Amino acid sequence: MTTFISYHPASGAEVERVDTLSAAELERRVQQNALAAREWRHCAFAERSGLLNRLASLLSANRERLALTMTREMGKLVTEALAEVDRCARECTYFAAHGQAMLPLARSMTTFEPMGTVLLLTSWRFPLWQVFRMLAPTLMAGNAVLLKLAENLPLCAREIASLLAEAGAPDGLVFNLPIDKPQVATLIADVRVKALAFSGNREDARRVAALAGRQLKPIVLELDETELHVILDDADLELAVEAALRSRFRNAGQLGHAARGFMVTPGIADDFVARLSARLSELQPGDPEQGASTLGPLATRLQRDELHLQVQAALADGALAVAGCELPAGEGWYYPASLLDRVQPEMEVFRRQLSGPLACVIRVPSLEAISGLCQELGPDGTVSIWTRELAQGEQLARRLPFGHCLVNMDPYQGKGYPSGCHPASEGRFNIKAFCHLKTLLVSI
Repeated sequence: MTTFISYHPASGAEVERVDTLSAAELERRVQQNALAAREWRHCAFAERSGLLNRLASLLSANRERLALTMTREMGKLVTEALAEVDRCARECTYFAAHGQAMLPLARSMTTFEPMGTVLLLTSWRFPLWQVFRMLAPTLMAGNAVLLKLAENLPLCAREIASLLAEAGAPDGLVFNLPIDKPQVATLIADVRVKALAFSGNREDARRVAALAGRQLKPIVLELDETELHVILDDADLELAVEAALRSRFRNAGQLGHAARGFMVTPGIADDFVARLSARLSELQPGDPEQGASTLGPLATRLQRDELHLQVQAALADGALAVAGCELPAGEGWYYPASLLDRVQPEMEVFRRQLSGPLACVIRVPSLEAISGLCQELGPDGTVSIWTRELAQGEQLARRLPFGHCLVNMDPYQGKGYPSGCHPASEGRFNIKAFCHLKTLLVSI
């Protein structure tokens, strides 16, 4: 039997062990969830919005406790954790207020009917947000949800279950499932599971999507994507460096959309590296529960080890360590704010998605070289181009393959989240994502 273990990343100490569900208990939860789904789809919108408003109130009322749970289990700074709780509360209130208008039903010949039970598989980067950004619209649409959180988040899963119970969610409407990979595969094939949502890396997504495809079940994927910053010779260095910090070092660099690298042209490269290095010296690893800390530990020991192996391989291949890049002594899974210069495009540290506080600078000789290097990286990604010559920035953006191109714009707008990741009726986890389109024709 698999055991899920909660560790304290700041010390490396084990906190708690949670066994996977037995086959009998898994069956009981799935059956109860299926029954709850049948009843919930017929509940009035007022009842659905009431649940979401109560969840929002509970999130706000318990924000400090919830933030500390995330900090102690995943390692993120408590200030970032508080912002995540607040964002979850706003998501709930948004769909509580606007969800009914997004799903016209009364006297409509075309309606959106809930599918039933939706299985959500999440990663560990944002323990609450990755749940509530899907949970709020999905519940408002009339669906039930089964949650499979990352294996290192059993305490966060328990907090979510407590919030739902205290908010008065019907029994079985949302269940947390501490289950292993074979159990997940079995659950995907279960006829009572009507659709899936997945958040994480592409390798795992391929396996999950293949299992869903065999059953012809719809699946919504939120995948790790490429993000690059291109800093041209005439860029405003202050703006570019601040954007680099937000794009690479939020959440200790543990993001699916964090900047993979910084392509810098020759005339500004030395200044950019010097300024970024100076700012990184301000990011010192510290207790993530203290509001003054600027860099928390990584979520798992394995993640830190993999990051350091990537750094060592890049150094062996000719990259230069400008800041950090060494394993610190002491307890916990900390890694210093690190900067590699003269990274080459073929290096694994650039080719693979990074998960940790490491920035890579790739020096490129020309705009043509930038365009050539980027062609194989799109279109699922974002590029931020920094230049005072807007026409040049726009021309380059049009030549690059990415689906999201910004010129002199910070993709995180100083808020810690990418632009576009806000409550909306359309988008990846919109309220219609897990609804069937139903047409009603009446002969007269």
